[in-house]
Amino acid sequence: MPLPPGGYSGETMSDFLTHFQTVGSNLYTRNMLSMHGGNLSVKSGDKICITRSGSQLGYLSESDLVLTGIDKEDDNTKLASSELAIHRAIYQNTPFTAIVHAHPIHATVMSTLTEKIVPADEGGLLFIPEVPVIGFNVRPGPGKFAAEISQALTTHAVVVVYRHGSFARGMTLDEAFAITELLEISCQMLYMEKLLTH
Repeated sequence: MPLPPGGYSGETMSDFLTHFQTVGSNLYTRNMLSMHGGNLSVKSGDKICITRSGSQLGYLSESDLVLTGIDKEDDNTKLASSELAIHRAIYQNTPFTAIVHAHPIHATVMSTLTEKIVPADEGGLLFIPEVPVIGFNVRPGPGKFAAEISQALTTHAVVVVYRHGSFARGMTLDEAFAITELLEISCQMLYMEKLLTH
């Protein structure tokens, strides 16, 4: 089935599957999500292709991808990830066309300690010099903080939701994944530094 123009224009659901499978597998094998955790999406015109609720990102098939509206509900909306509201808000308020939501362990732990993660390594300082923690000290929930997350991603490449996980944006899933991986590497280094100095 062809997708509407814009964003990843000209691609089919089958074309998308390769991108989703590669990034989903990379997240899973790098311990940045549990078997049923996280979600991925891309924007194409006024549609969003997003992983199905309960899908296993490390083992995606075409049936795990859901095509629904960015602004409008349809028959597929109820099948989409429980974080659909956040993905929609990001696409409505930013120019980006891909989102990776993951649960990187060290980044999530760091979100419990501070309202702003500041990497100390060269790569982190260069590409993600400041990472806001959204909803600090507030219990997270599916779709919660959509407005705050989308607003923060207008000026930051990635954010972390308190005790929940990261949302990274990009023009491609590969770009959003690279940002997510960089965040986790930076947070691993921060975590190890804290262990060694305390």
